[in-house]
Amino acid sequence: MHKMAFSGVPGSGKTSILAEVKKLLALKYRVEEVPDLRQNSPFDFDQKADFTSQFYFITSQINEENIRAQGRPDFLLGDGSLLDHWLDWQLSLAAKPGNGPGGEKNALLESLYRFWMPTYTAVFRIRADVKVLKKRLSPAGLREYPLDRTAQLDEMYGRIVQNDRIQAFDVWNHQTIDESAQEVMTHLTDMKLI
Repeated sequence: MHKMAFSGVPGSGKTSILAEVKKLLALKYRVEEVPDLRQNSPFDFDQKADFTSQFYFITSQINEENIRAQGRPDFLLGDGSLLDHWLDWQLSLAAKPGNGPGGEKNALLESLYRFWMPTYTAVFRIRADVKVLKKRLSPAGLREYPLDRTAQLDEMYGRIVQNDRIQAFDVWNHQTIDESAQEVMTHLTDMKLI
């Protein structure tokens, strides 16, 4: 099984691109999807950075992926990933003075992250320009993501991907959903997965 995660802030197009990639892969392979856990969670995404919420998201992500993998699909596509929840936790630690990387709670979340992240074959970070995101969020009825955090998120994401040697690809969603999905398919072909 090849597990792929589609990451990105709300409005970036990750769910739409995942759906198109799923259609393309399903022509030849068995494909299962793990939905975005933020949609039906008991936490608002802007209030999910404390330990309780992050423990919920990290363990729920692992559980959902395990459940969806039971059918032994060729591809498991995640609308979000453990990396997204780990980034949220890291951003919350950075935002709270005196909330350094130590502590039992952080050690627990880090252990789960380090144990589970190697199970991903690749992560596709769906990106869009801030101006494009602002245009997409309101008509779609999505709550505006704190776009002022984008630069910090980009820097932290890049550092984590590099330090942890995560197979990650940026897909800029300034084109059609079909073109962005084809870019993902090209990466899968280059990785010799299809």
